[in-house]
Amino acid sequence: MDDGEQQRLARLKDDERRRSARQSAMRKMLSQDDAALEDKVAAVKTVQKEDKTRVVSAISAMLRQDKKS
Repeated sequence: MDDGEQQRLARLKDDERRRSARQSAMRKMLSQDDAALEDKVAAVKTVQKEDKTRVVSAISAMLRQDKKS
C-alpha cells in the first residue's frame, strides 16, 4: 500500500469514527428520560438533515408498528 492509499484509508477511518461518535451521542441523548423534549426534537432534526433516507425508513417502521397495534 503506498502513501496515498494509506492517507485515504486514514481519512476514511477518521470520518467513520466521527460519524459513529455523533450517532452514538444522538442515540444516548434520545434515550435519556430526563432530556428535554426540545433537545430531542433538535436531535431528530439534526439526524434528518444528515440522513433523510434513514429517518423516512424509521418513520415508516413506526407507522407499520402502530397499524399492527
